[in-house]
Amino acid sequence: MLSRINKGENMKLAVGALGATAVLAAVVAGGIQVNADNRPYDGAQLQAAMADVGIAGYEGWWNSTHIDGTPAGPPEIVAVNTNTGTIVDYFNRSKAAAGQQLSAADATYDVVPDPTWPASSVVIIDTATGKTIDTFPVDEKGRVIYTHDDGTTVVGY
Repeated sequence: MLSRINKGENMKLAVGALGATAVLAAVVAGGIQVNADNRPYDGAQLQAAMADVGIAGYEGWWNSTHIDGTPAGPPEIVAVNTNTGTIVDYFNRSKAAAGQQLSAADATYDVVPDPTWPASSVVIIDTATGKTIDTFPVDEKGRVIYTHDDGTTVVGY
């Protein structure tokens, strides 16, 4: 092909291909430069946006869908904030299976605060037995506080 280009044959094809390549390279380079300036570098923008978002509920083994052959969690639970004694989440397995959207306001369970509950936490109560089946620490906004193996903590969203 080089010998044909040197002789002037297919010059339009070569120039067209070269031009298309140059245009494509310019578009890609321009797109990269535009996007480079819009990246949050430390996640601060995302953290600021989520700072005032309320907690919509908690997920755990107690309200997860079980795998066939494994036992399901309790039929109904409430999540109670130990600082306020209020129900902050509610789950009913049969209602959820029927497609109903549930909220803490749907719960009819009467909470009886227990002095053994840890402060600044959420306790998960099996409403059929009244027993605490799980607990985890939360901050003042109800966000879960996770503890790493090295003892450091991080607040989840």
